[in-house]
Amino acid sequence: MHYVGFVDTEDMNVVSGKRKYTSLVGYSSSKLAQIMFSSVLHKRLPAESGITVACVSPGIVQTNVARDLPKIVQAAYHLIPYFIFSAQEGSRSALFAATDPQVPEYCELLKADDWPVCAFISQDCRPTNPSEEAHNVETSHEVWEKTFEMIGLPSDAVERLIEGEEVACRYGGHKE
Repeated sequence: MHYVGFVDTEDMNVVSGKRKYTSLVGYSSSKLAQIMFSSVLHKRLPAESGITVACVSPGIVQTNVARDLPKIVQAAYHLIPYFIFSAQEGSRSALFAATDPQVPEYCELLKADDWPVCAFISQDCRPTNPSEEAHNVETSHEVWEKTFEMIGLPSDAVERLIEGEEVACRYGGHKE
């Protein structure tokens, strides 16, 4: 779904009125933003951290996510039962990404080649290329910055945490 997404870093919650919010806009744009954020995280984590970043598509899964989609899309769900996975089937790609020993190697190859996006594993458990918009490095960095701003953390929190620093969040968790 990220292929039809669009990220406006000045209006990530789609509340400005510049674009009409629909569940399709919200869902597809959030998926694109996740890939963009994950790609920056992938680049910022040193290999020594032992952390692998990959985005995984479960495919079209029969869940209640379609309940707010346009009626024509909901109807299409019922017309294509052979392409819709159960929740159990939809978990295959995530389980593959979490357990296959070649995935971390693939992720490190992408980082070494200075590939602009993190690994993207498709619903059939194969590495694939995310959308052209996901390759937009400038917007990806803006998504990173805006996300940290929205959650009340400094944009260098990951690096500081890896170094063992304590990083305070503006929202809750304050020690007295």
